[in-house]
Amino acid sequence: MFSYFQMSTGLIGVALLFSLCSSGYSADYYKWTDENGNLNFSDSVQNVPEKYRNQIEKRGFTDNAPSPTEPPIKAYQTKLPSGYEERKEKPSKRFEVQYKPYEGSAKRVIISAVINGSVTAPMAIDTGAPDTVISFMLAEKLGLFNNDQGRLYIKTSGIGGTAPAIRSIIDNIHVGGAKSEFIPITVIDSISDSFDGLLGLDFFSDYSVTIDSKRKMIVFEELPSNPDHPGGHDKEWWTNHFKEFADSRAKWKDYSEDLEKKIHDSMRSIGNEDVGKKAFADFQYREAEKLFDKLNRYAREHSVPTEWRQY
Repeated sequence: MFSYFQMSTGLIGVALLFSLCSSGYSADYYKWTDENGNLNFSDSVQNVPEKYRNQIEKRGFTDNAPSPTEPPIKAYQTKLPSGYEERKEKPSKRFEVQYKPYEGSAKRVIISAVINGSVTAPMAIDTGAPDTVISFMLAEKLGLFNNDQGRLYIKTSGIGGTAPAIRSIIDNIHVGGAKSEFIPITVIDSISDSFDGLLGLDFFSDYSVTIDSKRKMIVFEELPSNPDHPGGHDKEWWTNHFKEFADSRAKWKDYSEDLEKKIHDSMRSIGNEDVGKKAFADFQYREAEKLFDKLNRYAREHSVPTEWRQY
């Protein structure tokens, strides 16, 4: 017997054959068309929504039972699309979020995001950026400059040349019902008075995104989970971030040790400049270590393969 379900017309014949096979060709079933034009079937009238009961058709499988000379019906089961049953049981989630249409000549789409569950900020969508970027002011509101957060000073390049920036990690970002967790971010000086940062491709990795310009809506549709994307990220994402934090940690450790040797071997009094450089190198090493440890903990929680991690 089979329970209530819906299907596209292209799958009706296959599903009926599948049901016939399991029912022994002798059961009755009920058929109706819903308001969306979908054909529906059930083995019990109780499963038919009340508003459709006045138009149901009762059928019997024995009416069209195949002859013994026809090929076994079980052979048709292979025509069901791969993963169809899983998609039917777990329909993808869909979220619509109002956006503010365009900012300046760049025509950016701006939406409201809740970051780390505590701070709401206007963020511009930038699908051309691999990572999420936020302003120093927003980072301060989030407490990313606290001692235990991990903040690595770097230089970032742009059209205007290089500028100081900070690498850190955000726990989560919510945009309506859409969300992303564990987002490495770059903190830079303010980009615009209209928004506090840019949402890059890392935020959208679990969704297909459509911009409905007529209704001024961003439509997020959740993608099926992929076992090859632990924690929502592919191998390249994991290896790149492990390499980034591991290389930074190693670089600042080596620099600190070189300065330590220089200071120790110096025949003159220790200069304030070398002491300052050593203190900064030690600080950078500790912050890179914090970021690496955070990434490694997240990787272990999501069973990321060891070969994707650089130590």
